[in-house]
This record gives sequence, C-alpha cells and structure tokens, in this order.
Amino acid sequence: MYIRSITIKNIRSIENLIWDLKKNSPAGWHVVMGDNGSGKSTFLRCISLALIGPIEAAALRQNWNDWLSQKKSSGSIQLDLLFDRTKDKFSGQGRTIEVNVLPVKISLSEVDNEVKIKSVKIEKVDPKRFVWGGKTGWFSVSYGPFRRFTGGDKEYDRLFYSNPRIAAHLSIFGEDVALTEALRWLQDLQFKKLEKNPEGDLLDSVKEFVNQSEFLPHNVRLEGVSSNGVEFVDGDGYKLLVEDLSDGYRSILSMTFELIRQLAQVYGAKAIFDPNDKTKIIVPGVVLIDEIDAHLHPTWQRRIGIWFRTHFPKLQFIVSTHSPLICQAATVGTVWRLPKPGSNESGKMVTGQELDRLLYGNVLDAYGTEAFGVNVTRSEESKHRLQQLAELNQKELYEQLSDAEQEEQTKLRAMMPTAANTTNGSLQNI
Repeated sequence: MYIRSITIKNIRSIENLIWDLKKNSPAGWHVVMGDNGSGKSTFLRCISLALIGPIEAAALRQNWNDWLSQKKSSGSIQLDLLFDRTKDKFSGQGRTIEVNVLPVKISLSEVDNEVKIKSVKIEKVDPKRFVWGGKTGWFSVSYGPFRRFTGGDKEYDRLFYSNPRIAAHLSIFGEDVALTEALRWLQDLQFKKLEKNPEGDLLDSVKEFVNQSEFLPHNVRLEGVSSNGVEFVDGDGYKLLVEDLSDGYRSILSMTFELIRQLAQVYGAKAIFDPNDKTKIIVPGVVLIDEIDAHLHPTWQRRIGIWFRTHFPKLQFIVSTHSPLICQAATVGTVWRLPKPGSNESGKMVTGQELDRLLYGNVLDAYGTEAFGVNVTRSEESKHRLQQLAELNQKELYEQLSDAEQEEQTKLRAMMPTAANTTNGSLQNI
C-alpha cells in the first residue's frame, strides 16, 4: 500500500491542503517542511488517523474538540491509496476490486458542542474491507519525535498486545509512548534461538541488517542479546546496553527495531528480506516520521534518509524536518513546504531550481531557498559586520584604505571568508 494523495480541510492549523504525488514514485523519501506552528505534526497525525480509522481511533485518548480549526464546525481528511494485489488482502464478502486507487475519508463534526469522528463513504468499497479491515498487508506505521525505549505510559504498552495495528501509530500522537516492545521482541528472538526454534533465526538477520556500514556512526555495532538486555559495542570497544547509548542512537535504533518487528508481524519474517541481498527489506508500506532529524548530528542527518531509502526500497517514507540535509535523500521522492502560520500562502511541492538547490546544493544553497524563509542564514550582528566589510571593499576600489581600515577589513574577511569580496553592489546576493 502507498498513499497517492492527501486532502485535509479545517484541521487545526491546516485550512485546506492537497498533497498529490501525481506522476512521482510513491516509494521513496517524501519530506514535509515548514515553520514552527505551520502544521507538520498535524499533517502526519491526520494521515495516521485516516489509516487507523474512526473505530480504532477511540483508543488514542484524543480530545477531538481540539482538532478542528478555530471557528470551524467541521473538518475532513481524505487519502487516496494505491494497493498491491499480491500483498494487500481484502476482508469480508464483496465484488472483486477493479480500481487501482481506493479513497478513505473521515470527518470531524461538532454536534451539541462535542466533536465526533466518523467515516465518510465515497465509493462502494468500504475501508473496513481493506485498510481498516485487519487483513494481511495494508502496512503503515507512525513515529513521533520522542523516539525512545523507556519512559512511556505503561497503559499504552497493553495495546501492543491487544491492538497491534493502532499500537503501530501511537507514538505520533503523544510524548508518553515508548517503543519498549522492540526490546522485548529482540529478547524473545534470543530465547527462541537458544531453543532451536526457527523463528529465532530472524535475530541474526536483524543483527546483520543493523550492523551494515553507513548506518550507525563511529563503528558502533550490535553485539547481541543477553539476560542483561540488548548489547552494543562502541567505537572504542566498550560494551554497553542500548539504553545507555546517546539520544541520537536510541532515536534511530528504537524506530528501526520497531519497524522491522512490525514488518515481520504483518508479512512474516521470511518474506521481508531480499533473498539475494539480506541488507535490503523489500515489502511495501507507509512509514510516517515526525522530526526525523531530532538528536542527529548533521553528518547523520545527511546520510539517514539515503540509508533508509536504499535499504527499504519499497517503503514510502513521509517525514517532517527543519533540516535541509534531510531533503538530500528526496532525489527519489518529493519535498513539500507548508505555508507560514498566519499567512495567506498555500502549501506546495517544491520544484524546479529551488528543489535542485535542496537536493544537490550545500547547506547555504538550501537555506537560500524560500523553503526555509527569508534571511535565516545570518544574525543581525553578522549582517551589520557584513555591511561594514562591503563598504570597506567598495572604498578600496577607488582609494587607499588607512592602516586601521585595512586591519579591520582583514579581520572581517577572516570572519566571513565566503563573503570576503562583497561590495555594496553584491550585498543583496549574500
């Protein structure tokens, strides 16, 4: 399953949004950017809610009264889904599905001062027969910005057993959800391996997958699973538990372990890996990640999207970020910019030269696009010093600088080497 288009109306800060892939490949790295408060988290939560469905959504503990835009009495979310006839199965009795795109729509409406959520029927095929039906396939998961192994509300832990489909989306709706189940799963695989249970063989595949080059920085490696927990070895050769790794490692590892666990649960452990290349997982689905760049060093930000896209080539990643480095993986995918809060702008796909600068330029090229706003690369003090340098360079073209001016010019050029030869005429381009 993939998402081809998303339409959101009157949900929180989003009044009217249409995200449409058109001819773009659904599998790949799809980035959503915008200022704080522009609705990046809302965008992802809307997608997740539509994939879960209104019945299961009751377990999310959401106050639906907070979901509608101000002064609006109704809102809606619609997804158009592409599906794989060999992987995504239909439940119940009914006619053979002839179409390739299936719509899913839910509405939120205020009734007697309380907002209710319900499904909206568009076509004859009920979503309860496909994406909300619980049959094999229709894979989707969501991860919020607080990705960690411990510290979550234990009440939510029960849902990983009683309702695994909604548990796959829990963390995007709140800060009090930890991905603890992934650690229990790894320990369970170790027990099965010791018992000679074939299901335990998956642990070796997971270990090989996580220990690929270009994934974990500084030669950190998964050593194994013991009674103490999930053990890693750092670049200096010291053993430590996964919970003792830094925030960046825990953020990415908790999500990766949980993603593989969910994929194995839906498709079966033997079906997810490429039989000819165990470094790739080759099943389709939708993965939503809020603030993918959280806790990651810039070098890891630049690599992480390319790594996920390469080693999960059939998954559709839709991620939010504030980092231009995350966009570089969208050479297979798209970049969407949400409008500024309080403006009359519309969200849009980033295209043309602006997109090329995000994908292929350096960080300054990316920050120079409208995607990150205007004048975000320099502080006010920096702009003042740049103006001083421009005036000195301009003056030097026509007359000799004094010793004090030459000393100041040399100092400013050392501070701002990329603008060393700036003059008043070129200042607006810096």
